[in-house]
Amino acid sequence: MKKLAAWLLCLVWMAVIFWFSAMPGEVSSGQSGTVVELLLALLSLFSVKAESLDLSLLSLLVRKAAHMTEYAVLFFLLRRALRLSGVRHPELAALPLCVLYAAGDEFHQSFTEGRGPSPVDVCIDGAGALLMWGLLALWERMRKRAPAISEK
Repeated sequence: MKKLAAWLLCLVWMAVIFWFSAMPGEVSSGQSGTVVELLLALLSLFSVKAESLDLSLLSLLVRKAAHMTEYAVLFFLLRRALRLSGVRHPELAALPLCVLYAAGDEFHQSFTEGRGPSPVDVCIDGAGALLMWGLLALWERMRKRAPAISEK
């Protein structure tokens, strides 16, 4: 049952990514703009003035961070499902699956109004998956060392 639930979560997350990609460019830009506005409001709490920032750069960073986050989550979910399915090195299977899905997703965007495919976005998506792999490896290393440290 755990294995089925893990794979269903993967499919749900892939559907979420597909749904975001199906949004017309204008809608997607609007969402990025909302996040930028929230960031500006947060930064104003620290006396950072919007005029001192490059808003187009901030918007670009928000959009690319969203790409990385989507695929970091996908990597996490795929790795878990693969591990529960008995795959010996689930990371080695999850990473190419993420990149393949990213490439397919970019192709899908070529049919979406105001959007287009970008090989750079596939690389950014892959970087998000790699980042999650690194974070998970670090987490596991810290967990293994924690009992040894408390025993001293």
